Amino acid sequence: MNDIPRKPRLGSALSGHQRGFALVTVIWGLGLILLLGGTLVVGAKYRSRIASADTSIARASAAAESAINLAIAATLIPEGKTKFPLQCRMPGGERAFVTVEEEIGKVDLNTASKPILERLFAALANDKAVGERIAGEILRARSTTPRSAGEAGSPSASVTSGKQGPRLGFTSIMELDQMAGMSLRLFRKAVPFITISSGRTAPAGEAASPALVEVLGLNSPPAQPRRILASGNVTVRVDVTSGDGSRLVREALIDFDGGTGQPYVIREWRLGTSILPPPQQRRLPPCVRI
Repeated sequence: MNDIPRKPRLGSALSGHQRGFALVTVIWGLGLILLLGGTLVVGAKYRSRIASADTSIARASAAAESAINLAIAATLIPEGKTKFPLQCRMPGGERAFVTVEEEIGKVDLNTASKPILERLFAALANDKAVGERIAGEILRARSTTPRSAGEAGSPSASVTSGKQGPRLGFTSIMELDQMAGMSLRLFRKAVPFITISSGRTAPAGEAASPALVEVLGLNSPPAQPRRILASGNVTVRVDVTSGDGSRLVREALIDFDGGTGQPYVIREWRLGTSILPPPQQRRLPPCVRI
């Protein structure tokens, strides 16, 4: 009788199950806390990086705008000796590549001849049919799209209907992306080469950029750094590289003959697409000497 094993009491069995369940609960709780802690750390690092990137972009943007103002000032000084393109170092350490391009050296969307338009877009798209189609769309748009007389672009740059009233044509080069068949890639490639304010049927070879000379096959001597006079319309393009490698391109369309009594008028600000290599990693002279 004494050899018969006794069954454990019900209270003891329940107590063991409860202890096991409590242990599992504690382990899961610790795991959840560790997971939440890791998430918070990753989130904090992510927010820190985003804030750092925003600060870097803001600094690059401020440096680009300052470089554009410096280029305008250098152009306005009659006895100035600044020649463009210019590579220099901004006070904050950013490296700037500054170009000043005369609008007479670009293809005018409002006045360029059909062959010039076809040649430009065929070369950029590497497709003759695309060039012909885009040129046709531009000719059609500038003959049917009204604009007010006071809008951007010099009066000589617009195409009129031969009657008193609204002028016809483009008011900004950014309107090019509205043309049927214009892809984003082709639009970005075309922006550095087009204008609405030269009033010419073909770009002036002596003022055209080396890239446009190559694209259109113009007979023009190689471009050399030169002094730009404060006359007509120019585009100031600044390619800024920050110390952390962030890069930003800003452009401003400047009208030195705005007819407002001011020495210049900024007609348009825009983010640019650089067609130039970034500044070489060598010691650059300061943009401003104090």
